[in-house]
Amino acid sequence: MFRLIIFVFFLVLFASNTQAQTDSTRYRTRFFGLPVVFYAPETRLGFGAASILSFKTNPYDSLLRPSQVTLGGAYTLEKQILLYTPFDIWFHGNDYQAKGELGFYKYFYRYYGNGNATSDEETYDVTFPRVRAEFTRRVWRQIYGGIKYSYDDFHITRVENGGILDQKLVAGFAGGRISGLGAIVKWDTRNSVFYPTKGWYIEGSYLRFGKSIGSSYVYDMNWIDARRYIGFKKDRVLAVQAYARLSQGAVPFFHLSQMGGNQRMRGYLEGRYRDQQLIGWQFEYRTHVFWRIGLVAFAGNAVVADRIAHLEAKYLRTTAGGGLRFQIDQERKINLRIDYAFSRESSGFYITIGEAF
Repeated sequence: MFRLIIFVFFLVLFASNTQAQTDSTRYRTRFFGLPVVFYAPETRLGFGAASILSFKTNPYDSLLRPSQVTLGGAYTLEKQILLYTPFDIWFHGNDYQAKGELGFYKYFYRYYGNGNATSDEETYDVTFPRVRAEFTRRVWRQIYGGIKYSYDDFHITRVENGGILDQKLVAGFAGGRISGLGAIVKWDTRNSVFYPTKGWYIEGSYLRFGKSIGSSYVYDMNWIDARRYIGFKKDRVLAVQAYARLSQGAVPFFHLSQMGGNQRMRGYLEGRYRDQQLIGWQFEYRTHVFWRIGLVAFAGNAVVADRIAHLEAKYLRTTAGGGLRFQIDQERKINLRIDYAFSRESSGFYITIGEAF
C-alpha cells in the first residue's frame, strides 16, 4: 500500500504541471491528461487514464464559476470496466448549470439482502449504461430550480447458485431498466465548487420512475443533501453533511438506498446495508500542513429501514477515519484523496480524486 501511495503521488505531481498558457486577464483553461490509479475495498486496485478539462464558458467573467468535464476509463483487479464522463458546466453569469454523467460499466457487486437483518454475502455481475442529467436555472440569488433525469439499464449476467437472487426472492432479481424524471431545487452559497471553505449547499430532488418514461419499475425517489462549510484560520475547514434518500413503491434491489462506498459511510462496503429509506450524516475536519499536503479526520452515522417509522437508533451504524490530501491543482485546490476508514464490521483504504463531499 505504501508503494502504491508513492506511485500515485508522483503521477499526479507530474500531471499537475500541464496547463494552457493564457494572458493574465483570461481564466486559464487547464487540461490534465494523466494515468489513473485508485483503490477501494469494493474494487481493489484500479488503473486507467483520464482527461480533465477545467474551463469557463466565458473566460473573461471573473464571477462565473469554473466548469469541469472529465473523460475517463479504468480497469480493476476485480475485472471491472469503468467508462465515465461526468460534467459540471456553468453558463451566463452563473444563471444556468448543466450537471450529470454519461457512463458504461461492467461491474460486480456484493449483496447481503435487504434491511438490517442481512444474510451471507453473495456477488453478482452486471453491465449497464448510465445517464445522470440535471439542468437548473437561477430563480433568486443563489437558489436554483430545474429538472433532473436518471437512467440505468441493468443486465445481470451472473448470480450465485442458491443465493437470494438465484431464488428470485427480491424485486429486480433479473435486472431491468430504471428511468426517472423529476424536479430539483438547490441553494448554493459555496465559495468554490472544488474545495469549499465556507458557505452552504442544500439540494432537494424528487424523481418519478414509471413505465411511461421507459422504466421497468414504478416508484418514487426523494433525495435531500445539506452541507455546511466553516472556514478557520490557517486553512482549516470543518465540513458537515446531512442526507436522506427516501423511496416509495416497487424499488428494485439494485436501486435501494445503500450504505457504504467512497463518499458516505467510508469503512462499510458499498451496499452492505440497503433498504427503502436511508438517513445519515458525516463531518470532516480538513487542515493544510505544508506545501501541497493536507490532512483530514472524519466520522459519520447512518441507518436504513423499510419505512420511515422503522428507522431505529439500535440500527444506527458508525464509521470514522483519517486521510491525506495532495493538491494536484493548487489554484483550484483539486486534491488527490487517500483515506483510511473503519467500522465495527470492516475497514479499508480509498484512493481517488476530489473530496468526499
